[in-house]
Amino acid sequence: MREIFFRAPKSLNSGRKFQVDSPQVSIYMANQIPLITTLVSAIFTVLLSWQYAHRRKRHQIIWAAALALYSLTAFMEYLANPDLLGPSLLLVKFYYSGTGPMVGLLGAGVLYLLASRRLSDIYLALVVALSVIVVVSTVAAQIPSVEIESAFNAGLPQGFRTVVMEFPMTARIPTIILNITGALFLVGGSLFSYIRDRSRSYNIFLLLGGILPSLGGASLGFFRNADIFFEFELSGTVFLFLGFILSIRYLSKSHDHSHSGMNASSR
Repeated sequence: MREIFFRAPKSLNSGRKFQVDSPQVSIYMANQIPLITTLVSAIFTVLLSWQYAHRRKRHQIIWAAALALYSLTAFMEYLANPDLLGPSLLLVKFYYSGTGPMVGLLGAGVLYLLASRRLSDIYLALVVALSVIVVVSTVAAQIPSVEIESAFNAGLPQGFRTVVMEFPMTARIPTIILNITGALFLVGGSLFSYIRDRSRSYNIFLLLGGILPSLGGASLGFFRNADIFFEFELSGTVFLFLGFILSIRYLSKSHDHSHSGMNASSR
């Protein structure tokens, strides 16, 4: 990230007004988005962990692990700002080691809600196996620091994309598989659940939470447009979080109604 300069006008007759270099401000603001994403996903992780501690549902601990990785990868994006740690091979390795497993775990959590236990166990085992391959291949990769610095001169999102392309295919192919399958299960599961029961409107938020980061990633990966990547990533996190909160309210109301019905029938 370049510094923000405030330039005084040449004419002294214009008073002591300062003009802001708007492109620099835009870059600065965009580079702060990963910090917001980190905070939202971290709060989300704590709530999911609390829910698991009280209800002991397998999908809750899987989603908690996924959101912890979400928070970690977003924090790596934020730390890559030049005025913080700046881009480095170690930072990028931490980032890439979490992206694929994160999406895969989100999809696995959906399967444990909607599919059979056997199918869910098989997919979770696949996620774990592919994640191990990603981590091992990523840790072993070597990318010259000069190439990393050069890549990030184009901005944080584009820098991550360029450096990620330098990782070996043994890391990238498993990540692609995890991203595609995890996103399909998350989006497809939310859509299926909403169609089956329209009263569960929180699934619309979960659906958007799965679609928006995928669109941002597609924009960055296929169209090389880095302008909206962080915005879509944050939007996806917020929609997932809202869907989670609304699902808690829905389940709470359903429990209250069923409890009231049981009391009425016992009279």
